[in-house]
Amino acid sequence: MDFLFEYVYKFLGHYLGVRRELPASAKTLIWMIGLYDFSYAIASVFLNVFLFRQNGDWNVVISFNFLQFVLIPVGFWFGGVLSPRFGHRLSYQLGFILHATLFLLVLLMRESAPQHTLILGVIAGLAIGFYYLGQHALTFDMTDSKDRDYFFSLYFLLSSLLKIAAPGLSGWVIASYTQRDGHSPQSLSGYYLVFGFVLLIYLVLIYQSLRLKTPRKLEDFQVRKVLGLPWGRDWKNLLGAWFFSGLRGGLFWFVTSVFVYRAWRNEMAVGNYSMLYNFLAVVTAYALSRWAHQRHREKGLAVSSVLIIGASLLLALSMTPLSLLLFAVLYSVGLTWFQVGFSAISFEAIEGARQSKKLRLEYLTVRELPLLMGRLIGLAGFWWAQARFGETGIRVAVFLLGLTQWGTYFYSANREASAK
Repeated sequence: MDFLFEYVYKFLGHYLGVRRELPASAKTLIWMIGLYDFSYAIASVFLNVFLFRQNGDWNVVISFNFLQFVLIPVGFWFGGVLSPRFGHRLSYQLGFILHATLFLLVLLMRESAPQHTLILGVIAGLAIGFYYLGQHALTFDMTDSKDRDYFFSLYFLLSSLLKIAAPGLSGWVIASYTQRDGHSPQSLSGYYLVFGFVLLIYLVLIYQSLRLKTPRKLEDFQVRKVLGLPWGRDWKNLLGAWFFSGLRGGLFWFVTSVFVYRAWRNEMAVGNYSMLYNFLAVVTAYALSRWAHQRHREKGLAVSSVLIIGASLLLALSMTPLSLLLFAVLYSVGLTWFQVGFSAISFEAIEGARQSKKLRLEYLTVRELPLLMGRLIGLAGFWWAQARFGETGIRVAVFLLGLTQWGTYFYSANREASAK
């Protein structure tokens, strides 16, 4: 796959003006992240719809995602414990293996999968935790502060390019091979074809991960040590930013695809919607690959936060097909723009923390704690609001949780200002 990405990299250089150089290891990591994001985007969209559509029960999809959020930091912690002994690659591999296991189980359970959200949510959460601990650790190993903004913008660009056509094609496959009798499915073959394809991609990534050469860290995993160290301003602000990010992200992680399915009642529409969303993310990421720089971060954080909050207000006021399309425009541009600068800031804050060279994995794991709290609080609030007030509660929760982006912006900008 490395030689294929070289052609992609050359194309970006010749036709899109992306000509800055990256180490070979960073290029490999970019295409692996891109392929993972490609498969996960398909899976996360349609797995949530698959769990919701059979009975139209919010409790099923919310409980699945709630369990995911709880187990993500557990996966981070276990990945951190294993990495010093076996290297960062093992955590990365376990993430792929557990993702593959998740979809193998869904294929085996078939129509009974919504009845097993406990085991599915646990595996999904551990898979995400292992994967992102490995990805973040490898990103630290293969990049530095000088090229990290460029690395993130390029990887967002490639990931978005890979995801443009896939949701539409997946939606077409599902719609073509899924028969209906009213709202009750008679056959879900389309879903199983898509999930089988996703499983195949994870098997390819497992194989490629075996070929990665990464350094081994011999020190013990010491999360308690990080918790006991004096925290500087940058690190405190980063934890605050991640808490507020979790409040919003815990809901928008999955809910948009369900809203789209409710509005159109058609998987093809869900796929086309995701295509539009990812196309806009490509345009944004490409622009940022040409413009991304530390001096532009503060302005980018502010404007992108306004777009995210505006999109949330629009969605809260109206969930018609037109409103959902306008939401896709505002939210995809805003979130992609925000994430490029925010990702770079996060890594710099960790690099500047006490004993960070020895305790990077521990800092990454501790960072998951406020993110987890934010996700659980946000999701619990949405769960309570929709159970207590129905559709009105859903709309109010969407707006209030979208508004928490101001908290993410405040702590991010405050940290950035303190670094100048």
